[in-house]
Amino acid sequence: MYKKKKSGLPMSQIDYEAIISQLKAELKAECAISNRHGIVISSLINEFAKGRVIPQTILDLIVRRQEIAEELKLNEINSFAFASEDFHYLFTFSEELILISKLDLKIDLAKFMPSISAFLSKLSASAQDSEVHDFSVFDFTREIQNIETALKEEAVKKEKYAIIKELIKYISK
Repeated sequence: MYKKKKSGLPMSQIDYEAIISQLKAELKAECAISNRHGIVISSLINEFAKGRVIPQTILDLIVRRQEIAEELKLNEINSFAFASEDFHYLFTFSEELILISKLDLKIDLAKFMPSISAFLSKLSASAQDSEVHDFSVFDFTREIQNIETALKEEAVKKEKYAIIKELIKYISK
């Protein structure tokens, strides 16, 4: 029906597996990328395996980030960090993507977070769609003609089968 002009690569053409591997090599951190709906696109984190969905409570927190920022008198919130006994889980988000990083407790989050936020914003910009550019006209007359032709063919087939049905009824008596 319409064509979209892309500002960068479509999300389906970005090699998220390679990006995750590169992050692992350069940052020494296991990472996962999900879309804005929380479906994990690529992952090296067992807890957030590819195809799984981020828990709803975490998604709710991400969705409510502007409300939380206002309560804290901040302009915006770009990341949430959770500390477990063994790791930090860092959720960094943009409008299109959520990057999950599983970090060793020894890593200084203050040094790690700005670089990962900048990386995600660049990745998100390359995956984001721009405005609808061109519309194509849908040809209803051609579709109606196709439907009428299909109905005529069906009527002819129905008549043929009616004769066969009558013969079967006559033979089975």
